[in-house]
Amino acid sequence: MYRWASNDETERQAAVKHWKRAIEIAIELEVDTMNSEFGRGPHPDKGSCYCCHTGSMIEACEDAWWRSMEELVPIFERENINLHVEPHPEDWCETLQPALDIIRTVNSKNVKFLYCAPHTFYFGDDTKAMLREAKDVLAHVHVGDTFNHKASSGLRYILNPPGTQARVHQHLNIGQGEVPWDDFFATLSEIGFDGIMTSCVFAWEDRADESGRFMRTKMQDYIDLYFRK
Repeated sequence: MYRWASNDETERQAAVKHWKRAIEIAIELEVDTMNSEFGRGPHPDKGSCYCCHTGSMIEACEDAWWRSMEELVPIFERENINLHVEPHPEDWCETLQPALDIIRTVNSKNVKFLYCAPHTFYFGDDTKAMLREAKDVLAHVHVGDTFNHKASSGLRYILNPPGTQARVHQHLNIGQGEVPWDDFFATLSEIGFDGIMTSCVFAWEDRADESGRFMRTKMQDYIDLYFRK
């Protein structure tokens, strides 16, 4: 989560320095995979305009991210560490596209795409089509449920004050939202997915162990159903 997409060069260089040290630690621990997001740009307290999600800094953040990747990708490749990157709401890169094209443009066997199921309805409405589109660069999926707020014109939630731009961001247990899990797992099987599958639930901090065991069981049930025919 270092600010490797900051257009403040001092901040970006600090992020790259920390990334390099994190890679060294991963090597010491014999860890071969690291996850991240495209990045949120400069820290909002620096006084510069923190508006990636409005488009006013997207180009600057993208340019900064590419400069960071120019330094880091050769290290990932040399050390054979995999980097899985996901687009995230309010980052400079928020959606399935252009994230997939950016990953393809990196053109490294060590840099792949991470699909986050709790962001399904932020990405689009057709789970099957999105997973098929990501097939060539998909290496990791986060599994967690969420609601499709668009299905009810955004009226599933009442937020105050009226007009607030706050976004509801959920990572729920399977079955507590509206992600089409049969489509999700069936399509992963169809495209030959053989990557990492991670439970990604944040909703139940007071029942984290229970949630984790539930998710492990449900994920295995779907894998048994769709991957072992």
